[in-house]
Amino acid sequence: MSIALYRKYRSATFADLIGQAHVADTLRNQVRGGELAHAYLFAGIRGTGKTSTARILARAVTCLQPADGEPCNRCAACVEVLGGGAVDVLEIDAASNRGIDEMRELRERVKFLPASLRRKVYIIDEAHMLTTEAWNAFLKTLEEPPPHVLFVLATTEPHKVPETVRSRVQRFDFRRVERADVAAHLAHILELEGAEADPAALDLLARAGQGSVRDAMSLLDQALGTGERPLGVETVRRSLGLADPATIRDLLLHLAAGDAAETMRAAARAFDSGADARQLLRDMSRLARAAELVALGAAEGADLAADEQETCARLAATARRGLWVEAIDTFGTAEINLRQPVDARTQVELSLLRLLHGGGGGAGPDGTALAALAARVAELERRLAGGPPGVVVPVTGRATPPPMSAEPSPPPVAVQAPPPPAPLPEPIVELPPPPPAPPMASGGPADLDGWQALWPAIVDAVNRRDPMLAGVLRSCRPLEAAPGRLKVGAPYGFHLERLQERQKARLLDEVISEVAGAECSVDAVFSGTDAPARPAPSPAPGAPDATAAVLATFPGSRITASRLRDTAADGPA
Repeated sequence: MSIALYRKYRSATFADLIGQAHVADTLRNQVRGGELAHAYLFAGIRGTGKTSTARILARAVTCLQPADGEPCNRCAACVEVLGGGAVDVLEIDAASNRGIDEMRELRERVKFLPASLRRKVYIIDEAHMLTTEAWNAFLKTLEEPPPHVLFVLATTEPHKVPETVRSRVQRFDFRRVERADVAAHLAHILELEGAEADPAALDLLARAGQGSVRDAMSLLDQALGTGERPLGVETVRRSLGLADPATIRDLLLHLAAGDAAETMRAAARAFDSGADARQLLRDMSRLARAAELVALGAAEGADLAADEQETCARLAATARRGLWVEAIDTFGTAEINLRQPVDARTQVELSLLRLLHGGGGGAGPDGTALAALAARVAELERRLAGGPPGVVVPVTGRATPPPMSAEPSPPPVAVQAPPPPAPLPEPIVELPPPPPAPPMASGGPADLDGWQALWPAIVDAVNRRDPMLAGVLRSCRPLEAAPGRLKVGAPYGFHLERLQERQKARLLDEVISEVAGAECSVDAVFSGTDAPARPAPSPAPGAPDATAAVLATFPGSRITASRLRDTAADGPA
């Protein structure tokens, strides 16, 4: 069985680390000068060399013939550690050994001297997975370990490591590796493997690795498995599930133009050609980010290839303002959703549709609210236009201050100030009256069209106080309007019953009066094709006065049972 490339070509010395010179130089100097800390924390994204550096450090501090702070990798100690048989160098996977019992066992082990090497080294990978109880059991040992013990903690999520631990270790942050450095490293590996590849293909692999050397090497291993030599761009694109760049370009250009049909056709072409949904989202996010940077005038931060610069310039010029920021957020959310058992293609298409409908026209998620706000503003403008004619505005006369002179001012001369002049009368300017406004009824809009335009605002206002009632009102419509009264049609019996409930009817009256700006009461009627399921019964002739009073007080109620009572035995009143 062949060995994976990232294992076969794992860094053997500090000098072999890719893109982590700041870490390599510091650790090499500490080993050379014998000024090592008792514990280290290596933090960074996956595949940037954290575990490899921990193993190099373990060999460097136990090497019998170190050279300038580097392990020789030839002595008995180095060979023992490289072979994985050294009992004094222990790697612990915190993801599966995360409990308090494991930490208590480790605390007991560190007391014993090394069996064969000069020091004991404990490498705890994915350290953030340890439980709180495990950290508490380990804390004292980590703070003051025996002089022959060295701890190295590696994690991709340093914020999950307790602050009490972070304050007791030396922390090194491993950076994302530059794309050019990853591509050069892949070319070196291919040279050692006796294979060739198109430089553009290596650049594509390095970009897909997203700063992780291990991910890029795994992708190279996957592409080499196709057997094509030299390795070409199309082979890499197929092995990674990448869409054709021309298809992605067309998709985003149609998205920027708001052409829904062509956008969905381009997405379909991408999936039909075998594109992976996650890779498609990442490619679109990358270009959306670049387009936003170009629009902001910071194109140098986009890291674009030569053939992508023109595309991003067109995307920046065509799209509405804020589209690409929304796109980055939407595509990121869709990629997170792909971790769940969902249809990947549907998630991508749904994210595109949200962006297409979110551009205006009231079709987006907030379309109802926007339409309601527009209707409310229009109605307020109509009412304000009907103000009293002949608005009088006072204008106060003010003297204009003299211009400042650049020449120095002469010395002040004491003079007797003249008496203050009499105050000037304040002129009154009468503006012409505004044009007459259309007549409005005393209970809101003047006609049914006005109520229908105001209806979204009413639903939105109700939603803030009673979302369930607002859901009912979305299916209802104004039918007739009269001064101080509005007749609302309910299409179903359920909706009619809700509108006739006393509490909800009162709430609806209050909200409509507030939105319309005048007192108005609502009459709910059935407007569907079938009779309502449970019409409100009226009391039968001769019914007791108490029953009639109950039915009058609680409209929509019905009598389900009654009980006769003999009042003869009660005696005289």
